[in-house]
Amino acid sequence: MPTVRFSTSLFVLIVFCLPVAPQTPSAAPGDAHSLTVAVLDENGVAVQSAEVQLLGPILGPSHGPVEFQRCVTDPAGRCGFANVNAGPWGLRVEKEGFYLLTIPNIQISGALEVRIAHQQEVKETVNVVESPLAIDPSQVAAQEQLSGLDILNIPYPNTRDYRYALAFIPGIVLDPNAQPHIAGSETYQTLVLLDGFDVTQPANGQLLARVSTDALRAVKVETSRIPAQHGKGPAGVLGLQTGIGDDHYRFAVTNFIPSVQDKKGLALDKVNPRLTFSGPLEKGRIWFYDGLDGEYDNVVIVSPELPTGEDTDHIWRLGNLAKMQANLASRDIVTTSFLVNRLHDDHFKLSPAAPATTTPEDSEELYAASIKDQHSFGAEKLLEFGLAFNQYGLGQTPVGSAPYVLTPTQAQGNYFQTVRTTASRWQALANFYAAHEWHGRHDLMLGVDTDRLVFDQSSQRTPILSVRQDGSRARYSTFSGGPPSATYNTESSAYLQDRWTLFPRLLIEPGLRFDWDEIVRRPLFSPRLAGTYVLDNAGNTKISAGVGVVYESTNLFLIGQPLAGSRNDTFYDASGQLVTATALTTFMVDRSSLYAPRFLNWSLALEQRLPRQLFLKTEFLHRNSTQGFVYDSNASNATDFVLQNNRHDRYHSLTVDLRHPFRERYILTASYTRSNSRSNQVLDYSLDNLILSPQVP
Repeated sequence: MPTVRFSTSLFVLIVFCLPVAPQTPSAAPGDAHSLTVAVLDENGVAVQSAEVQLLGPILGPSHGPVEFQRCVTDPAGRCGFANVNAGPWGLRVEKEGFYLLTIPNIQISGALEVRIAHQQEVKETVNVVESPLAIDPSQVAAQEQLSGLDILNIPYPNTRDYRYALAFIPGIVLDPNAQPHIAGSETYQTLVLLDGFDVTQPANGQLLARVSTDALRAVKVETSRIPAQHGKGPAGVLGLQTGIGDDHYRFAVTNFIPSVQDKKGLALDKVNPRLTFSGPLEKGRIWFYDGLDGEYDNVVIVSPELPTGEDTDHIWRLGNLAKMQANLASRDIVTTSFLVNRLHDDHFKLSPAAPATTTPEDSEELYAASIKDQHSFGAEKLLEFGLAFNQYGLGQTPVGSAPYVLTPTQAQGNYFQTVRTTASRWQALANFYAAHEWHGRHDLMLGVDTDRLVFDQSSQRTPILSVRQDGSRARYSTFSGGPPSATYNTESSAYLQDRWTLFPRLLIEPGLRFDWDEIVRRPLFSPRLAGTYVLDNAGNTKISAGVGVVYESTNLFLIGQPLAGSRNDTFYDASGQLVTATALTTFMVDRSSLYAPRFLNWSLALEQRLPRQLFLKTEFLHRNSTQGFVYDSNASNATDFVLQNNRHDRYHSLTVDLRHPFRERYILTASYTRSNSRSNQVLDYSLDNLILSPQVP
């Protein structure tokens, strides 16, 4: 395939044909020492990818330039310096999202443990400095990030919902339902992680999990050069990282005062209270965090199409995240969490085209629980076990039993469908990390992941009458079937990944991933290769490149669609006479003929530090997908739809990003993306979608 040959040769040219960087000369025997630095956060958790700088010897200005060495911490939070001459030396530790740590005088041999603190919302003047913007030589993946402070401080619509802040990340577009589309993808093609566990809606792949914006420490998005540890999301990974308490009790209350509106008289508008409480259960050992947020909206739509009583909606939502971390021993950390979301909407999707009585009453809930145990073996080995459960529920009920009528301008009657669905996931994972020296440093990671998914659905549908502008019948649709049903799937995955630091400025990341599920029942192997090269000793210019195969997870909503029933459509001419025989719409899945959707992603990036503290990043991304799931009509009957692997998508983009830090804690960002997306199948057929037109590329 030409695209594969080009991307592979391009990567080899960039990574493997670069000149070897000069090595730091060894010090004279007896004068040099080795130093290992362990970087932890305020709760004793290892901090990966922190930049550690060794500064010194500390001499006066008359003694010439200060020596400088640099290393980046591994997954165990450690990095080392060899051949350190006699001091005194100073230490500087920085990482985005943490306060900068500077130690003026340190030991120069053995092991040194340091702790850095997460950035928090500033309530008073304190003598701390945030980590400055810098090029990270250890970051291979194409990654963008919003810190918790960014999410709180950036002005954007609907600030109670973090999903609206995602629009500030280059390459992300939100649809009207606040669903993110990353790098031109469908929402279900993105893997969503909450503190390392999969919280993607198990059936349809939507992003529905809500946490208080006060609880978020960071939101990270990776779109390319993704490590083999992550699969199932060919468009990328969206990671939500939440906070935990420390040795200080903290309490915050926000937005408890409601707002008012004067659209059709003075009335309550909305109130969005948030409450957080955190601190120690046992100082230095056990901490807790609780983030509660709520919402009440009194929606009034001013429109001449909506009479009084048909123009108002009431929405309430409640969410709570509870977490606890216990350091059972110096090398054993256990973290538990429980998230609950509840939502009730009196008139779901009320609009001028859908008056209140034509909309359903909507109730949704989410329960997500997890436990993770992290154990370290010595300085260079780390083992992690995790177990999680999440369940999404949806119920929609009409507000009456009147016939549902669709006119060219507005719906009439009462909604046609009563539905109840439940989608759940059990997830068990294990990851092991170990470091090894052989022709450079190898940070090896391997792991397994097993998921059990269940999608339960039941629905009852009443007829739909479609009329023309003059009131004459155009179409009459009836439904049959839709009894309670369940669709199951088991997913198993394993991966092996190596971060090979061949020399300090060259990092190569090969990996291999294996996936299998009980619906497709085909072994899937995903090789990946990526790397970075820093062109100068000062770390001012970095090139990154990578290519990899990613398979999309099986969509249970599509698999379970035949169990929802069938539809009969009758069509009429302007005089009210039948023009065709009844059209029966059915859906069918032949599991033995299915293949997993396959994606080939490759990318190339350049990062450069320019004069006047300007940081430039350019990124080119190409994604080609084949074997995509889509319902396509049977050759013998245009309304018999069969799930097939006929969808082919292509996407490429070029992003230019320019950033400038000022006043030590603010960043000005300008970004431009030019992208192109093409597909040969764009229609999503279903019982509730009355479109019968054929697919057109």
